[in-house]
Amino acid sequence: MEKHENVSWIYQQELEDPFKKYLNNTDDYLALLCGPRRSHLFLPVTVVYALIFVVGVVGNLLVCLVILRHQTMKTPTNYYLFSLAVSDLLVLLLGMPLEVYEMWRNYPFLFGPVGCYFKTALFETVCFASILSVTTVSVERYVAVLHPFRAKLKSTRRRALRILGIVWGLSVLFSLPNTSIHGIKLHYFPNGSFIPGSATCTVIKPMWIYNFIIQVTSFLFYILPMTVISVLYYLMGLKETSTPHPAVLSLNV
Repeated sequence: MEKHENVSWIYQQELEDPFKKYLNNTDDYLALLCGPRRSHLFLPVTVVYALIFVVGVVGNLLVCLVILRHQTMKTPTNYYLFSLAVSDLLVLLLGMPLEVYEMWRNYPFLFGPVGCYFKTALFETVCFASILSVTTVSVERYVAVLHPFRAKLKSTRRRALRILGIVWGLSVLFSLPNTSIHGIKLHYFPNGSFIPGSATCTVIKPMWIYNFIIQVTSFLFYILPMTVISVLYYLMGLKETSTPHPAVLSLNV
């Protein structure tokens, strides 16, 4: 009877402190909490990222240089394309190296709270700016197709620059909520002692706040823009199909 009681007591202790066996091995305990220090897909993903980096940087730089160096290319539509190219370059030059570094060394995060805020704000801002720029281009095309005379009067470079300023301003503004709930998280052993090398850049506020922000931004910057773009192109398609072809008009005359 006593033997069974001892066995049950040992089993209960294991249930109460399931992480006790990791106290003497920091790497194993960190792997249990944060996952592997290096992604097993590090090498193939790095190769793919390197190809994307080279092609993306060269292509987007050429777009920017052509628009900047040739006066005839400085049109309102090309200004929107320039904005898209700049957002892509920011991701490629600043965001992609951080992503590759984190795949190579998931923790500790070495850039501190400022680096964590910068990383989060960068990805949020450029993502929102790209989406809003594409939506703006769709609106401009809709106006040009359905209201060509109004488009000629209002489509100016100054107006395009003003709209792009609003686009980037809104992008930065809407990136702040998600950025503010991120930070450096430090991990501790069950006995309360700090785990060296455990700093990670992650969500440090309650997850319901993060989920709420993601739902709102998903609606504002994915569902709503996709709906607007789809409706505008549908209306443009109806306009094109309802307009007689020039050859038909000449035959009627």
